Amino acid sequence: IDIGIVFIFAVTSLAVYGVILGGWASNNKYSALGSLRASAQVISYEIPLGMSVLGIALLGSTLDIEKILTQQATGGFWHWYFWTQPLACLIFFTSAMAEANRLPFDLSECEQELVGGFHTEYSAMKFALFFLGEYTHVITTSFLTVILFFGGWHFPWIATPESTYTGAWIVMLMVLLTKVFMVIVLIMLLRWTIPRFRFDQLMNLSWKALIPLSLANMLAVMTVLQFGWDRWLLGPISIGLFVIAGVISVGFKRAEIRHRPSAVELSHHLVT
Repeated sequence: IDIGIVFIFAVTSLAVYGVILGGWASNNKYSALGSLRASAQVISYEIPLGMSVLGIALLGSTLDIEKILTQQATGGFWHWYFWTQPLACLIFFTSAMAEANRLPFDLSECEQELVGGFHTEYSAMKFALFFLGEYTHVITTSFLTVILFFGGWHFPWIATPESTYTGAWIVMLMVLLTKVFMVIVLIMLLRWTIPRFRFDQLMNLSWKALIPLSLANMLAVMTVLQFGWDRWLLGPISIGLFVIAGVISVGFKRAEIRHRPSAVELSHHLVT
């Protein structure tokens, strides 16, 4: 359909209802609180998830996923949107992991804790269905990442629009599935590597980092298209925005540490 991306985002956003109702229906106050925390996370990260794709929609002048894939395949390897939208790819991938409740964004579940979250009171098939939905979300996210930023089934000299040999569609399907498998492996590696955020860190990342960066990226795309500049400028602009955001973040963190009272000052304050 013409609004394929919007339709997928609309369907995946319904996951918050399952989280809220699952935590409330279990008649456990801790599960209910866990579901509220999870819903705040899911709703917050839907904003940068959707805004990160606006740059691609502007560059391709379409929301149709098939047309976006065809534009990348027709242009070739260097026309994959990853090269002109690396920051958008990072924001999309990060937000999608938060939407799927994968580490380091698994505040919805916290499996290592005594009270896991919205699914604490569930077992057997009900528990399995919750996680079936989560893993389905991971697979959908991997497909979208590959199709939007990495050319989908396209790969130079192997799977191109000009491929006319017998079984070309099988090769294209295998290329697509291989890319999706690599993204899933990356998500698994991140789950094994990065520790869980605190809730304030998780919300700050969305509202103070990802949303401003996605807005800046969208404005950069609009500016380049308005003035007719070369689209390859978007790659360095994305990297520059990322570096500026990192410098600002480190500066704020150092200022916070500098103004934090020392142990001696705290003990003196407690005594007085």
